[in-house]
Amino acid sequence: MSDPGNGEQQKTRFWKKPRSKWLLGIPIGGFVAFVAGAIGISAFNYTLHATSTTEFCFECHSHELNIRPEYEASNHAMNASGVRAECADCHLPKPWARYVWTKIVVSLDIIPELQGVISTPEKYAERRGYLKRKVWTHYKENNSEFCMHCHQWEHMAEQSRMASRMHERAQEKGQSCIDCHRGLAHDMTDEHKEIWKEVDAKFKEEKAAGAGAAGGAAN
Repeated sequence: MSDPGNGEQQKTRFWKKPRSKWLLGIPIGGFVAFVAGAIGISAFNYTLHATSTTEFCFECHSHELNIRPEYEASNHAMNASGVRAECADCHLPKPWARYVWTKIVVSLDIIPELQGVISTPEKYAERRGYLKRKVWTHYKENNSEFCMHCHQWEHMAEQSRMASRMHERAQEKGQSCIDCHRGLAHDMTDEHKEIWKEVDAKFKEEKAAGAGAAGGAAN
């Protein structure tokens, strides 16, 4: 038969001060690690948020000189509804893992900034075609994911008959925002139509090649 006092004795022994003072380092170390981790995560998230604001983007000389004026003159910055699309809304994904990875990748933009790649309006004009081709390709590949941060098909209402019909037709064709809406926050270039034709044609070609490869593998 078990002794009732034996359980109390074991409990007391469990909470008893360790014989060696070094054993106190285990719970203390765990607590310190927890606090340090919490502080580190908070600081990391704060840094991510602080470096994703539109004003932070404009801290770069080239952005302040070339991009701020065209952005602030656009409907994405100033409009009747007062709803403002910030840089992060159009250029950063929402899922956390992809968000962090994209932040790491775009941090490399500091290199061309230091090199003065678009440090003047003239250099920016020369580079604009390359930048549009790069961004439009990305939007085409992700099905205008960043536009969908604010715009969803099912929430579009009180549109004109023509706009409603065009949006229905776009959905039927499997198109996304970038197929019809470009140059909304940044000025267009003279060759923008040619750039889009190139981007669209390349995307369709790659899509067809991928479908062909998938069909061949299935056979």
